[in-house]
Amino acid sequence: MSNARTAAVHLGANRIATSLTECISSQLQKILSSASTKVFSRKEYVENLRAAVVTAGNRGLLQNEVEPILREKKALDRFEHIVISEHALLGSMGDMLTKKKIFPKAKQRVQNVDLAFSDRKLSLHLAIAPQAECYISLLADGKFSSDSVEGATPVHSWANLVRRVRDACPRADVKIWDFEKPDEIMPSFLSSLLAIEADLLDHRMRDEIVKNSCQHLKNAKLLGKIIQIDKDLQTRMDAQYELDLAAIAAMPNVSLVQSSDLVLHTE
Repeated sequence: MSNARTAAVHLGANRIATSLTECISSQLQKILSSASTKVFSRKEYVENLRAAVVTAGNRGLLQNEVEPILREKKALDRFEHIVISEHALLGSMGDMLTKKKIFPKAKQRVQNVDLAFSDRKLSLHLAIAPQAECYISLLADGKFSSDSVEGATPVHSWANLVRRVRDACPRADVKIWDFEKPDEIMPSFLSSLLAIEADLLDHRMRDEIVKNSCQHLKNAKLLGKIIQIDKDLQTRMDAQYELDLAAIAAMPNVSLVQSSDLVLHTE
């Protein structure tokens, strides 16, 4: 198989960046078809890949007992680029902020992804946002209550997660996307994940992407004016995010992309 074949996997985190399938218009689908790109739908991911990604323990990996990755893999050989975009790939929403360590199963799951696409050049994409916004998004969810972590709300480090992701798959190109300004970063995130030139996203397409993307994160920004969290917790979370951005920017073999780095297109 040609070394030119590639795979890009959006690992999450939950409720930050929008799933790509929600952004792909008919016009963009035509561009992807001509570029020989396959974007997995949610249904295709669940049926073909999820069982292998969430497999725990090395025993199955070492003995090749993991469910064969992508049942229709031969049918995928004709595509030069494969894209997976799943928010919960590293773990559930509860694994984001209520565990002692954010996404404790991240290492195993990234290794499983590495195994799944061992025959392709792999890029891993992780979207991050301020911890306070992620926490507010969880508070706004009916299945989560601050009472469950009252008095012991953890302030997790994105940088710690990034190191574990990088170390779990050293061969991958790891890109971390700062979604503090989601409308500014989303078009570039989309074009990078799909491996298409940003110029192919015309003005109307970019407007649609911005309009329809990152609703959970945008809602969290609005809810931040309504749902008040402890001021000390807010301060600690904001400080941790700044520390994380600095640590990730200095991290070897990892790229941090922020809106300030981008040349915004205005057509």
